[in-house]
Amino acid sequence: RTNERTMMRQHIVVIFITLFLIVIHTSHSLPFARKNKQQQQNNEDDNNNEEKKEHAAVRGAAKSVLKDTTETEDNDNADDIFETFFDNDDVFSSELKDEIKKLTKSDSMKEFLIQTRRSLHRHPELMYQENFTSETIQVILKELNIPFTTGWAKNIHQDVIAGKGGYGVVGHIGSMNKEGPCIILRADMDALPILEKTEHVEEFKSQSPGKMHACGHDGHVTMLLGAAAILKSVESSIQGTVRLLFQPAEEGGAGGKRMVEEGVVTLSPPAQHAFGLHVWPTLPSGTIASRAGSLMAA
Repeated sequence: RTNERTMMRQHIVVIFITLFLIVIHTSHSLPFARKNKQQQQNNEDDNNNEEKKEHAAVRGAAKSVLKDTTETEDNDNADDIFETFFDNDDVFSSELKDEIKKLTKSDSMKEFLIQTRRSLHRHPELMYQENFTSETIQVILKELNIPFTTGWAKNIHQDVIAGKGGYGVVGHIGSMNKEGPCIILRADMDALPILEKTEHVEEFKSQSPGKMHACGHDGHVTMLLGAAAILKSVESSIQGTVRLLFQPAEEGGAGGKRMVEEGVVTLSPPAQHAFGLHVWPTLPSGTIASRAGSLMAA
């Protein structure tokens, strides 16, 4: 009888383990599992809907700024001023400066910059994971009728850094003449693994716990998109090509290096110079500072 009880206990254990494995294997068909799966799907749908709303907002703002920059009564004059400036590189035109100021200070441009920057600030993404940021850039470039390519800055060290990468975007404005000059304007895109505790910014505070645009890259992307809108409005006067480079993975991922290795500088037409900038909170507003030699790296 003792042997029978032992065998029975063994059978019960085996049956219990077997049932446990069956439950685990088929849990997707159980009511509570369906609920969890449905909840996950609902959360994903909510996130997708939120992103669509964000993109619709920035698309509308970009459409308004494009309309203002291309249909202004003074646009022909702007073209003339830009043409004069590019034909004479010895003298900086005060008229050019005034015209740029007028174009950048329109109400539609202000709204476009605010909408774009706040949307990006709400959705910070770490290096090589900048999907929403890349999609936002693409939405705006499409609205501005600026051709672009994607898939830049792929992560070749996924064993060290999470994320597949490939979220870089490269756009072009100008003649695209193979023999003409080409310059790169560059902005970085990624955020930092920091919990945002900024006060009085609930309207556009980070919605991703533990992630924040603490280094200002949301502003950098926005500034380059604003410059793109202005340059596009006078594209016919640009004697050469402006390459817009939206770079992922600046925060330790060497995203700029990856894009160079992938050929972003040697694209046709090849670039002779590249320019980037960084916001700096200790400098007064309206101030630009630099120095001879190296200053920052991408």
